[in-house]
Amino acid sequence: MDSDNQQPVFVAVIDDETDLAYLFKDALSQIDGVQVFAFTDPLLALEHFQTNHRNYSVVISDYRMPTMTGMELLSRIKEVNPAVIGIMMSAFEIQDELFNECDCVDKFLQKPISIVKLIDEVEMLVNRLRVPNKNCPT
Repeated sequence: MDSDNQQPVFVAVIDDETDLAYLFKDALSQIDGVQVFAFTDPLLALEHFQTNHRNYSVVISDYRMPTMTGMELLSRIKEVNPAVIGIMMSAFEIQDELFNECDCVDKFLQKPISIVKLIDEVEMLVNRLRVPNKNCPT
């Protein structure tokens, strides 16, 4: 966050595998101007998102997790802030029909994913969102 009245840019990584969640968090923290949060519990991630939804740009979620799927999580996140980019990650094959049921997944990344590719993808999306929209009130 800088003094030019810019809000912090939040990115969340939700994966029930603790090692992966924090590996991705550490990797994505290399992106300038981004504050990354890691969650292993989708319900805690949703609660944090609801409180801070105006600052979020990207939410990355694993598909298979306890308590709710990544699809359910991204769907609930999009209900709160439809402008947030939802990225689904999975090591499993996911049928395209699942994506048709929900307009909540903007991008799908297959695990295993290289850290460099993950950083590049998220950095590109965040930078695209940083382009100021003159029609959007602050």
